[in-house]
Amino acid sequence: MALEQVNYYVESELGTLKKLLIHSPDGGIGKIIPSTFQDNLYDDIVHLKNMQKEYNHYVKLLLYFLDPEKIAYIKECNESGDEATKANCFIPGKKEYFNSDKVLEAQNLLQEIVQNEKIKLRLISAICSYEESSFSIQQKLENITDPALLAKILITGVLPASENATKEEQYIFPPIPNFIFSRDIGIMIKDHILLSRMATTARKRESLITKFLALYYFFKDTPEKVIEIIEESDFFLYEEEERRQRFISIEGGDVMMIHPRHLIVGCSERTSANAVNEIIHTLFSREELEIEKISVVKIPKKRAQMHIDTIFTQVKRNVWVLYGRYSERILEAENNIKKSYLSLLEHKSGYPVMETPEIIQFYKKSSEPYQRNKDYSVKHNPAGIEALLVQVSVEDYGCSPQDVKIIYSGANDFPHDDREQWTDSCNVVAVKEGVVIGYDRNDKTSQAFMEHGFKVLRTEEAFELFDSGVDPHSLENTLILLPSAELSRARGGSHCMSMPLLREKL
Repeated sequence: MALEQVNYYVESELGTLKKLLIHSPDGGIGKIIPSTFQDNLYDDIVHLKNMQKEYNHYVKLLLYFLDPEKIAYIKECNESGDEATKANCFIPGKKEYFNSDKVLEAQNLLQEIVQNEKIKLRLISAICSYEESSFSIQQKLENITDPALLAKILITGVLPASENATKEEQYIFPPIPNFIFSRDIGIMIKDHILLSRMATTARKRESLITKFLALYYFFKDTPEKVIEIIEESDFFLYEEEERRQRFISIEGGDVMMIHPRHLIVGCSERTSANAVNEIIHTLFSREELEIEKISVVKIPKKRAQMHIDTIFTQVKRNVWVLYGRYSERILEAENNIKKSYLSLLEHKSGYPVMETPEIIQFYKKSSEPYQRNKDYSVKHNPAGIEALLVQVSVEDYGCSPQDVKIIYSGANDFPHDDREQWTDSCNVVAVKEGVVIGYDRNDKTSQAFMEHGFKVLRTEEAFELFDSGVDPHSLENTLILLPSAELSRARGGSHCMSMPLLREKL
């Protein structure tokens, strides 16, 4: 299949990015109060306007690489002298919005599909049913004729005064402030999409919206390419404890299409063990995907490391960024030191050994037809995450073991390793192999990149370089840093904020 014949195709984390889905920070984020932090999966109050300004740097950087013609349009808006026009070119739903067909905005796509009356009514009914809204609210939404306004309401949950009899703003749904992390809502597996099934109530509406986008926009002509994994039909008959064991939750931060034949799946706080099991069976049963190996990375269920992409991401075929505390070599060394120290104090019992990630690899059997529970072989290797990364570089990409480089969060220097992992030092996205986007606040990690031969640029420096005539795609071995004082408070980096839809083949 020639890549130019498809609109959506991803078979690696490194192929030059051609198309992706994003969602800009919306007004719902500005509605979060401290008492609802836990419900909304936030740890702090975010200054929305500053967050949006920082996010605009991310969007502009993407446009330089993916759709440079839109940069000229944004410059025209900025030179207009009209402050509203300047701001609106980055706000989905506004007539001045840059509206790229390569840097796609979820709200804009939602606006497009609800122009179809049948889809509009179906979506409103589904959301109102899930949110347990009153019939009068449903009627109000059905009567809205402006698709841009409706799309905004369905995401922010705010009914503006103009649409309310009381002439006051009304909250009709909870906000979905995590929608900016579009990586989690769905995963491209070659020319198919695996829909996420969010683990938390705060993100359920995201799953519902994404399902409609997949079925009525991305794959409206090929719905068979939409993969849904849900609980078995008799799930509700089991007792509560048994249901917990059979529960399915999948989030995109735990799934990496790392190589055309190799998928990595995390079993984490957000992706359940039963979901991992079903992913393995489902994807191996789809012969057209030609996936031969699925590596499962089981990590401790911790808020700080909620997905595997908060622990490691790929930079080049032979280069990775990793949270060193989950390196098997470092874990073993630290645990041995602590054991020795505690044994000297004769306090051997109750020793808090750090939880070690577990790696299990499943290999598809090609010698027999697909049969459930007989479609793969299992190997409990490699030894840990670092060994897995080396294995991918060596076995999948043909790199020499001695050439594989691991860049550690915070240069593996305590406490900087923990602090910078918390602010997404390991969560970078490649716009092309070797050119990745990170956060400017992770100083030690940036220094570690430089020590491994990478150039480090802030977005302002990159924009100045591109405006001087330098082709963005001429960059090699570069870490580009986004302003991140507010973005990092939301607990997700550039990898989290991107859902790649089309990448070139390596």
